[in-house]
Amino acid sequence: MEIKSLENIAISEIVSTLNLAFSDYFIPINFTEEYVNERWTASGVDYSLSFGVFDNNKLVGFIIHAINFYGETKVAYNASTGVIPTYRRQGLLSKLYEKAISALQENGIQKSTLECITKNERAILAYQKVGFSIDRQYHLYKFHWEEVAVGSIYDIKEKPDFEFEDFEHLKNYEPSIENQNHCLNQYKDNLKAICVFYGEEIVAYLILHKISKRIHRLGVKENNWKKYGSILFTGLPTGNYNIINVDTENKKIHDFFQEMDFDNYIDQYDMSFDFGFMESKNF
Repeated sequence: MEIKSLENIAISEIVSTLNLAFSDYFIPINFTEEYVNERWTASGVDYSLSFGVFDNNKLVGFIIHAINFYGETKVAYNASTGVIPTYRRQGLLSKLYEKAISALQENGIQKSTLECITKNERAILAYQKVGFSIDRQYHLYKFHWEEVAVGSIYDIKEKPDFEFEDFEHLKNYEPSIENQNHCLNQYKDNLKAICVFYGEEIVAYLILHKISKRIHRLGVKENNWKKYGSILFTGLPTGNYNIINVDTENKKIHDFFQEMDFDNYIDQYDMSFDFGFMESKNF
């Protein structure tokens, strides 16, 4: 088997292997090239620093790295990792990272981050063996919403010309890397912001994808979800929605989601690996 860069590998081959690797996943997933291109382009995927395992020229496993910033630190964000079922338990993840970390260091990158479903104990142990540790945890939700008309002193409407800075004062938690401004800005045309106004002041907002109905970011004034939460969601049209990667540390927002009977269908860990501490790590 050979490990090499994915720089010259067709996206169709990567997506095909991706779907095979996730064919027995915890939740049903079927990736399309369109979805993968949008999300990975937004994340800043660099295929020259992404790597695959090839068996007789067949891609059987991979790491996709997006080179970006996590706060002020330049990192390699693991946008996706997978090994097709028949090639698992052969230590391929460690071999991929051995190749990847060397290349990342040569390019001045000293840290990697990833997200992993908390139920995926085998994957968590494999990442910890490489050198990753758990930093924080996210809740993810799904729910069906029926549009309602309510009388209110607030004005609930879409803000078509929004800037991410418009909502900085409503930041209730630190967004995950794919939900930070610089990533969402890459496909901003596919996003819309629903806002609650009190006079000229925005007191609550959410940002969602127009097609997938994924809610990427949301927040309310002074983290007061009892006061503003229900009002905010009345701005949604009827449909099925997902809320992704909300830090579990914010108890008020999760208490509100429970009261709304939103389904916390899965949790994820945010994990990181500082290569500066890898000298004692054996692959």
